[in-house]
Amino acid sequence: MLLQLVFEDQWSIPVPMDDRLQEALGVQRERAHCEDFDLAFVERLSVCFANSLTECLDTDLQLPTDNQLKYAMDIARELGVSLPADALRFRGSAHEFIDRFEDAFRASRERRRRVTSPPGE
Repeated sequence: MLLQLVFEDQWSIPVPMDDRLQEALGVQRERAHCEDFDLAFVERLSVCFANSLTECLDTDLQLPTDNQLKYAMDIARELGVSLPADALRFRGSAHEFIDRFEDAFRASRERRRRVTSPPGE
């Protein structure tokens, strides 16, 4: 059995499968077909492939971490700068945005802390 991922009819990737996996996939396909769960299985399989493909991307092309997103949004809010769309979509872009504004963000927070802190603190 040959399994391939095809991207826009321009790029195909053969997916290696050992005998055990081929057998299990065949049984799963029969089970899904016989029990009328074919659509549910296809949806589950597509989600699994998408998640696996995401993990295969270069790190800078993966989604930003939750911490990166929060920090980047805090920076944008504090400094009144626009957060580029790519910084919300790609880890590398989020990292570049944070690197670019982190010093100014920390300085701004420190200035605000000094202004709002009571004397002697």
